[in-house]
Amino acid sequence: MNLKLKEIFKGKVVNKAHTLNTGVDEFPRYVLEYLIDNYCNEETFYEDMEKVARRLKESFVYGAEAEKIRYYIRENRSHSVIANLEARLVETEDKYWATISAINEDFVNIPENIVRQYPMLLSGGMWGTIDITYDETEIHNRKIRPFKIAGFTPFQVSVINLDDFIERRREFSTEEWLDILINSCGLDPAEMTRRQKLLYLCRCIPLVETNINMVELAPRETGKTYLYRNISYYAHVLSGGKATPAQLFINLNSGKVGEVGVRDAVVFDEIANTDFTDPKALVSIMQGYMQDAKFSRGKKEILAFASLVFVGNLDVQGALPHEKYYHLFEPLPDFLQVIAFLDRIHGYLPGWEIPKLTPRSYSKDYGFITDYFCEIMHELRRVDLFGEIRHRFDLVDWSDNAGSKNSISGRDQRAVSKTTSGLLKLVYPDGKITDEELETVLEISCELRQRVRDQLHLMAPGEYDRIALGARIKSTQRVVVPELPDSKRVQKIELPEKPSVGEVVGLAVADDHGCILRFEMQATPGTGRIVPLGSIQRVMRESIEAAAQYIRAEYEALGVSAEWRKNYDVAVLATFMGIPKEGSSAGITIVTGIVSALKKIPVRNDLAMTGEITIMGKVLPVGGIQQKIRAAVDAGVKEVLLPADNMKEAEGLPSYMLKSVKLTPVTSIKEVLDAALVLNPQ
Repeated sequence: MNLKLKEIFKGKVVNKAHTLNTGVDEFPRYVLEYLIDNYCNEETFYEDMEKVARRLKESFVYGAEAEKIRYYIRENRSHSVIANLEARLVETEDKYWATISAINEDFVNIPENIVRQYPMLLSGGMWGTIDITYDETEIHNRKIRPFKIAGFTPFQVSVINLDDFIERRREFSTEEWLDILINSCGLDPAEMTRRQKLLYLCRCIPLVETNINMVELAPRETGKTYLYRNISYYAHVLSGGKATPAQLFINLNSGKVGEVGVRDAVVFDEIANTDFTDPKALVSIMQGYMQDAKFSRGKKEILAFASLVFVGNLDVQGALPHEKYYHLFEPLPDFLQVIAFLDRIHGYLPGWEIPKLTPRSYSKDYGFITDYFCEIMHELRRVDLFGEIRHRFDLVDWSDNAGSKNSISGRDQRAVSKTTSGLLKLVYPDGKITDEELETVLEISCELRQRVRDQLHLMAPGEYDRIALGARIKSTQRVVVPELPDSKRVQKIELPEKPSVGEVVGLAVADDHGCILRFEMQATPGTGRIVPLGSIQRVMRESIEAAAQYIRAEYEALGVSAEWRKNYDVAVLATFMGIPKEGSSAGITIVTGIVSALKKIPVRNDLAMTGEITIMGKVLPVGGIQQKIRAAVDAGVKEVLLPADNMKEAEGLPSYMLKSVKLTPVTSIKEVLDAALVLNPQ
């Protein structure tokens, strides 16, 4: 395989094993790989690499030495340095100027023939050996510009032929090509399954596809940003720190376009720790950009093509995300957990399936030189392969809700199209793909968007129906529908095994989702005290007082002995004691539990309830009713008692949910107790 790759892509591949632990890690990877490929032989690699490293260190300019090198150039009239060289055209002077940051110089005379020979100097610059001369007679606009480039030897591939790359791809099978791509990313394909290879290559999609928005939340040390930092200089990784509209979009003072206007991909690393100044305004701009690739600041509207990638950490339990997450967007900052923003995410990559990086993870074989691979991916952004296969399949909803108004949306279709296009460019850049291979690509594309839709359904079930994205291949009529193991992940919520005295199931809202809240009440000899336990906060304590006052006033109607006010204490425990509990919606739950404890009558274990209580025994409406009912359905509750004034909101839930649970509206505590207490337990 190595021999075949070296022969077909001669001069464009390198032994990746030789690029590790070189002793000159301060240089970009593409610089090292180019030098290794051009100046190191396999038989004498270590001796040759030692010479290369010595040459690099002798000629490389460190930041603290910039002025010293400037002095040396002036005194000796010439000098060679190893650095990054950038060029730009100043049209008002009809002249090219070069920038050499290593010597803090932005106005270096550069001959036009060097710019013509190496056009990449105009788009991000190139690393190489720069021969610099000094001539104080060089004057432009009445300013002395003495530094001049006499020669340039690049350390990067200077000419990219995409057609040649596509033609040579045909010499390899799909399996061979997948291994070549993984090796080119710097990892060992032998350590991965085929699915893991495809998932890892999905990280490259934002580098070959314009305006695709992706999220990857995964355990630590899975190399979430390793690829973007090491493979493409067209990607900008924003790691922690501050993110501002001026930095990302446009600076209104200078008019300078930000990162999304000049990069292929902007990667938000450690997204939970990124400090967004004015997050509300930034998210608003970002939503518009993610939708139509445009952003407005002031009077300007600008079209840009950078893809956005949001990366963060996520805890796992076994092989799946931890059950503590109700939905998989929870690790994102709160201000990003906005439905309109999340719906614009095209794919959610299951990073928990990608192996952690270990010493064994890195490539041991040949792969494309990083610089060459980077430029190829950059050029592939201009290619349209999806147009040729669009007519070969239909996107379908394979769920019971197919055809409903909240089924497949235009954003779902766009998401699958963008992801499919990206995978085609990476794996089948010549556009030659069989129906069977197309099924695999579509299955991955549907899965990444399905994961987004699953979370939207959890967060807003009334707006987003449960769907099952799939693709039907027209020629065979075969339908592929991905299975997401994480979609079956549920929080372990256990209802009481049987009706119990003083044990009641309540419903609450935690963050933006509903949850089950179990209460236990116990009456013991005492002096009439109510003892709240389990991190119960102020408003819920007031609900307990309101419940106690109602029982004191209505003890005869409730059938409670008058002695309880003087001779019994009632403990009210909200389980999961380490988590603070707040709110008034547990009022009817607390009354039910106390009455059950005092009368020694069990409470139904298949029933949950929510509602605020007044001291007159009225039941008042509460918030988050849809989220609470969703939690009850997930937990297997058979009946939910809820305030009558909340019924209209509850009826906005999907039909499948309404069919799986009985909703009983209540207006008074009497109705609650009649439904909840088991008067004749078996």
